[in-house]
Amino acid sequence: MRALLVAFATTVAAGLLTGCSSSTPATELVVGDCVQMGGPPDRPEAAEAPCGSAESNYKVVAVFSGSADTAEECPSDVDSYYSMRGSFSDSRTTVCLDIDWVVGGCMSIDTKSGSDPVRVDCGDAQAPRRQRATQILTDVANADQCASGVGYPYEERAFTVCVEDVA
Repeated sequence: MRALLVAFATTVAAGLLTGCSSSTPATELVVGDCVQMGGPPDRPEAAEAPCGSAESNYKVVAVFSGSADTAEECPSDVDSYYSMRGSFSDSRTTVCLDIDWVVGGCMSIDTKSGSDPVRVDCGDAQAPRRQRATQILTDVANADQCASGVGYPYEERAFTVCVEDVA
């Protein structure tokens, strides 16, 4: 199942991430911030959002800046990343992102459309591929350890998000 999330990874954009009314430049994001990501891959949009809120779909797990391709510095098991190149310089900022899972909460992980994950009400039958986070295991990167047998192992960082499909 981990391979399903890779579809959300590797979007490169020129300039800064911008969002709606409360847009946040990527250079201002720090580890632990949560964001609402959206927009097309060639023009991603980010707006800072409270972690665990209805608006938040990603959490910043690492930020790298430099003149090289900083995307290669993200852990190999992140759910997504966005690289921004400065408009007037060779500087790049890469924001490494994981889905902002909340135990007991649901996300719509619609890999068929290639869209970003969206926090949804677990009872919303209209939302495709609803998954409820049941627990987050630390020091374990194996979905077989989840009670449901379903989860997303993060091997490099040694944790697993256990989920159950909501019909």
